[in-house]
Amino acid sequence: MVGQGTAHGTAQDAAPASSARAAQGAADRAVVAVTGRPGARCGVADYADKLRAVVAARGVDVRLERLPRWSLGALLRIRARCGLGGRGVLHIQYPSLDMGNSPAVGLAPLTIGGRRLYLTLHEFSIFGRARKLYMLPFALSRATVIFSNAFERAAFERFFPIRRCRTDVVPIGSNIAVGAPAPERARALVYFGQIGPGKGLEAFLDVVGRLRAAGEDLDAVVVGSAPDRACPVFWEVAERAEALGLRLVLDAEPDRVSEELSRARVALLPFPDGVSEKRGSAIACLEHGLAVVTTHSDKTPDWLRDATVRHVGVAETAERVRTLLDRPEAAAPDLDAAPFRALRWPDIAERHAQLYGFR
Repeated sequence: MVGQGTAHGTAQDAAPASSARAAQGAADRAVVAVTGRPGARCGVADYADKLRAVVAARGVDVRLERLPRWSLGALLRIRARCGLGGRGVLHIQYPSLDMGNSPAVGLAPLTIGGRRLYLTLHEFSIFGRARKLYMLPFALSRATVIFSNAFERAAFERFFPIRRCRTDVVPIGSNIAVGAPAPERARALVYFGQIGPGKGLEAFLDVVGRLRAAGEDLDAVVVGSAPDRACPVFWEVAERAEALGLRLVLDAEPDRVSEELSRARVALLPFPDGVSEKRGSAIACLEHGLAVVTTHSDKTPDWLRDATVRHVGVAETAERVRTLLDRPEAAAPDLDAAPFRALRWPDIAERHAQLYGFR
């Protein structure tokens, strides 16, 4: 009887101990991701959502904290709510729409600590000097700063030659999953991305205008979001849409976006600063099998130069688009190439798990 009682007591004691170990294990593999609020049609916020899902699928507890703006109070509330213990981490995605450009983001290493702090900088080189200095506390902390491409990482390291943080490169994936392919691709030219300044939309409109003037029969489509419908670029698109025969597909759900990309033959994305791995819209178009015409610059890696057709000027690009509309296979990307495999979400999730120390 004593033996039975001892065994029973041991089993009862073991269950709470097992539960405690499981709870501690979960805390050790917890991630709190910080991004902007939903509904902003922000590529960074969408990326954070997708990353949360694929990392969580690997057995990691991931919570998404959405902030309306950066402030000391918001960071203190996150610290209080997170309760990060063990090996749990906090991962900030920066910048995102509607969160503003307050220097308060730089207080994160001071309020939360750096050793378990991760920051993905989707932009850095285009920031002004003052905004770059917001990142000084990260550079001097033990945080890990992640970039989508080597160009942005090099810009950060040149600006902060003295630093304690760890830097790394993890490519971003497409926020638009490839759906069912269209039975037959239309003779369509598409622009996909945010409608605003610095995106090259003016050049897209000029190319469409030249093709229309030459009597080209094509479906011209602008697919994207317009965070600020009062901006001059949006008004130019809206005002020229009827004259150019443009279809506007605004603020569409990902499935609808995928349908539009799957039915088109050519994408024209004339980014003023050149295409690079940080351009999720270009990655989405390539993964949907479009021939992509875009700007090349010193930010463009060799594999993206090889996978895209160079945009130089309106007249020359109009001729290249005309050719590709008839023979899109001439510039079809090789989606089995190693650089494209690195952009797939399972690989991206695994890279993050390794950086977090969960592998």
